[in-house]
Amino acid sequence: MKTDSKKRTMIRPYLAEDRIACIQIFKSNSPQYFDNSELTDFELWLNGQDQKILAYRNSKVEQYFVIEEENKVVGCGGYYIITDTLIANMAWGMIDHSWHKQGLGHQLFKFRIDEIKKAHPNHSISLNTSQHTFPFFERFGFKVTKITKDGFANGMDKYEMLLMSKDLV
Repeated sequence: MKTDSKKRTMIRPYLAEDRIACIQIFKSNSPQYFDNSELTDFELWLNGQDQKILAYRNSKVEQYFVIEEENKVVGCGGYYIITDTLIANMAWGMIDHSWHKQGLGHQLFKFRIDEIKKAHPNHSISLNTSQHTFPFFERFGFKVTKITKDGFANGMDKYEMLLMSKDLV
């Protein structure tokens, strides 16, 4: 758990009672950053977190966090470790649209990278994003490895990105 005393911002593990807030955060970012069709997949991820079971068949570890501002959940994001690899994949990171451009996304993303570095120091980090957000991740050193036109939905391209473990600082 990490707290920023200046703004009263706190990052903590996700709890089942955060589910409704996380779904609202997803909806606040649709359709600009997530296609509405992805909500079902996000809810399946949350089901795993709520039941404290692995949501994805290809994962061996899953972690999910929320970021609070003034005791209100305003963002969420996590990662999972892909079985039989040295890859941590970022999962379902988002900040409520009304809280964009205030540094919370940067803070939550950096927190997740630090958690991966502590718990899984030899792992590279991968993520999937769209043409709308890939520049955000490039600022952290991520490189685009593949682009799939309409990979998420019509008009929403899928950008696969990677940060090699050797590049983690």
